[in-house]
Amino acid sequence: MKKVLVIGTGSIAQKHINILNSLNYSVYVYSETNGKFFKNNSKVYRLTNLDKLNNFEFTILANKTSDHLKILKILTNQNMHIYCEKPIYYKKFNYQEIRDKIKKNKIVFHNGYQLRNDTKIRYIQQKLKKLKIKSFQVSVGHDFNQWRKAGVHKNSYFSDTKKGGGVIFELVHEINLINLLFGKIKKISTIKSNSKNFSCEDLAVSIIETENKIVGSLYQDMISNVFFRNITIVTNKFFFKIDMANNLIIENNKIKKFNDINKQLDLLKRNILLFKNRINKKDYSLDDYNTALFDLDICIKMHNSK
Repeated sequence: MKKVLVIGTGSIAQKHINILNSLNYSVYVYSETNGKFFKNNSKVYRLTNLDKLNNFEFTILANKTSDHLKILKILTNQNMHIYCEKPIYYKKFNYQEIRDKIKKNKIVFHNGYQLRNDTKIRYIQQKLKKLKIKSFQVSVGHDFNQWRKAGVHKNSYFSDTKKGGGVIFELVHEINLINLLFGKIKKISTIKSNSKNFSCEDLAVSIIETENKIVGSLYQDMISNVFFRNITIVTNKFFFKIDMANNLIIENNKIKKFNDINKQLDLLKRNILLFKNRINKKDYSLDDYNTALFDLDICIKMHNSK
């Protein structure tokens, strides 16, 4: 049975573990802090250090964002193929050093942007190829206090901007989708609301212009009492509303429903299989790494916006 390594024991790491178990992998997990996770957990083996990793097919990097960089350095030094959960980091770092190691050591680097593989996103990409986009509105909302099963506390990394948390970094999926569908963000101005209970921004509203001269807006909300994830697009011929939560697209006045289950686990599994396929094909493209850096740069601009 092939061995894989998961870094981290949080909610997203546990989803990866379940998927890898279903793919018949022998799953090893490394965590510096969460010793309780390994008690009575027969699904995984505990790894106590990262000294020798050559026996693993690949690594899933799914620990807290503020620890990504130090682990990335270890993994690239040992020629490990890396599936990196988003965002790659929360502040500027020596991008070139990591990029050079990925290139030199022939490492497959893959992003955890599973929404790019959603059937509705693929459908709208094809539709937009023949249309002129006038504007867009992207919005996403979660209930912050129900985000994790264990609840939210002041030491949670996702509730502390200095650890890579907060609405801008946590909901980076939307930044990535804007760059994918409308062209790379060229200008962005953001108004933010700071949480009263935690050390992070919990709401952000941005006005955006892309390299394709398309103007739009982005609304990110961590204090919504309902979950929503929508993309509204105005073109020269069609009005589209992509409703990710309800698995449908409105084209003008017609509703197109999608049969895909659209569960997070399904999208994660699809993305892992794409990653495995890249490893098999020896696809060492730096596109995913460069995309992660571009998205990070936008998040930093949003966070610093005044």
